[in-house]
Amino acid sequence: MSKVLQLQFQTTKGTEYSISIDAPKEGLSSKEVYDVMNTIIEKGVFEIKGERLAEIDSARYVERTVTELEA
Repeated sequence: MSKVLQLQFQTTKGTEYSISIDAPKEGLSSKEVYDVMNTIIEKGVFEIKGERLAEIDSARYVERTVTELEA
């Protein structure tokens, strides 16, 4: 099973954008995650097609299980 932390944002023009972090540190609190997301917005770390990240939409863990089938 793999786990990903997805950070969901809105850009200055309202476009949805997400950042996925593979194998995130265990035990992160919501406050820690949202504080980092606010820092990303405040520092202007990312720009997507001329749009900066403007607000937080959500954050979530996504887990998936992959089962290989035999030939």
